[in-house]
Amino acid sequence: MKSNEKIEQGRQNYGYITDEKETAKSTHAVIETGLSFHRSMKSGSQRFRWNLVFNLLVWLIVPLPLWIPFVSNRVAYYLLPSIQGVFVFMWTIIAILALKNALILYMNRSRNFNDDYSGYEKIPIRHIVAISCYKEPVDLIARSIQTLAEQTEVHRITMVISFEARTPDKEKKCEFLQKKFQNCAFEQIIFTIHPHGLPNEIPGKCSNANFGLRKAVKDMAITQNEMDNVLVTTCDADSRFPPQYIAALTSKYLKENRPALTTIYQSPLFYNWKLDSLSFVTRVTGLLRSFLMLGALIPFNINTMSIFSFSLSLAQKGDFIHPGYQMDDIICLIRWMGVTQQRLRISMIPVPVLSGPTSGETIEKEIIEWARQARRWTIGAAEVFHYFVVKSRRMPIVAACSWGIAFLIYYGVLLCTGGLFGLTTMLSMIFLVKHVPLIISYIMYGLFALQMLTFSIAFVIDMFIPKLLHVDECICFPRNLFHFITTPFVLLAYSLVELYALHEVVVFGKKVCKHGSSVKTELSQTNNIA
Repeated sequence: MKSNEKIEQGRQNYGYITDEKETAKSTHAVIETGLSFHRSMKSGSQRFRWNLVFNLLVWLIVPLPLWIPFVSNRVAYYLLPSIQGVFVFMWTIIAILALKNALILYMNRSRNFNDDYSGYEKIPIRHIVAISCYKEPVDLIARSIQTLAEQTEVHRITMVISFEARTPDKEKKCEFLQKKFQNCAFEQIIFTIHPHGLPNEIPGKCSNANFGLRKAVKDMAITQNEMDNVLVTTCDADSRFPPQYIAALTSKYLKENRPALTTIYQSPLFYNWKLDSLSFVTRVTGLLRSFLMLGALIPFNINTMSIFSFSLSLAQKGDFIHPGYQMDDIICLIRWMGVTQQRLRISMIPVPVLSGPTSGETIEKEIIEWARQARRWTIGAAEVFHYFVVKSRRMPIVAACSWGIAFLIYYGVLLCTGGLFGLTTMLSMIFLVKHVPLIISYIMYGLFALQMLTFSIAFVIDMFIPKLLHVDECICFPRNLFHFITTPFVLLAYSLVELYALHEVVVFGKKVCKHGSSVKTELSQTNNIA
């Protein structure tokens, strides 16, 4: 089957509407909003959903150390260290790959990406950068847009600024931003207002970005033949791009021979936006998120996160972004795999991007916001796994199985159960397992030391990457050491929030799968960006 035929078959499998004639024939209720058709979503079961696989993994793995000693003491002191060794091995691989990719970022710190595509003048690559906004302070939004106005290739950018209809003072914000950036060298600036309460949508970045991108494509009158040469970057209101981002993305896309329908581009995200002024809980989480992106999400093509880029061809063939879910990064990847009938590759843009961490006016509010966002991320990951399993039967078996297993191991095993299993194993080895051989005890100590060594790589990376982003931080050695020591405790606390969130989905079903925007007020105040 030819590539175009595969894509068309994928679109039909996913029930996408391609024209009004198809709409009339559809057996489902379809509502036209003026920019897109919204097919009514199947309600399905609200509780018996595929996210229960996550719960099953937790129920099987976490309690194991607490009952296996009563079955066989000998099996317990051999089995538990073996399973813990698998977890530590996974962290070790992630640490090696994270360090490798961090070195790539550092080696490209002075590279002029504009020179890389000097021989491609006949291929005019254009860019759409879409920023989704809700209640964020307008100063914060303006600072993010300013970093795009300072791009070396700013003349290639069409800036799309998308507000929600319920955004307070949205008209004043649009007017302020229009005046501030009207004399910049953007190709054009497009403002969109996403209506509230459209059928078959939930509030959030997915529906906002979907509406904004569709309107931008309509306003720009982009033809079908031009779509391979238009790259889209979606971002949040708390995003800071280095001046070479667009040039590096263009260079990567052209050097890879414009893989419009096979590749999504991800720049490693770092959360050092006032990170030195926040609590150890937020800082450790921020460092580990960057560490995991460098060592797992990108190398194993698991998923993009928050700020990512793709061709307009891929977005158009995949019917843009599903407005009925909350995590646009993973949902886009799954939908577009179904359309292209292959597992998409995630290619790393060799420049870092600064993104805002969770924040709050006080430590208490900051930790509350941290827990709220951790809960949202967990619920979102569980919900998109359900979406994936439902759609996977229409994907090639190899692509579906390889991605599904990688996603399940990363989110379901490593993040959700790893920390809790370590806790129950430690308690079991101390209080339940009897007559443990000395060599087994030494192995457990060695595994813990190796685990801490892998965490130290995240702090090593944090020593030099923020300098590439011109971030001026003040972290003394004793405080940094304290944060390093608390890393396993922060991971354990994160796992407990995940445990609560997974069971919340079991009890309340799909109705808890809603988007709660992050609090960004603190980020709009004075910051440590040089």
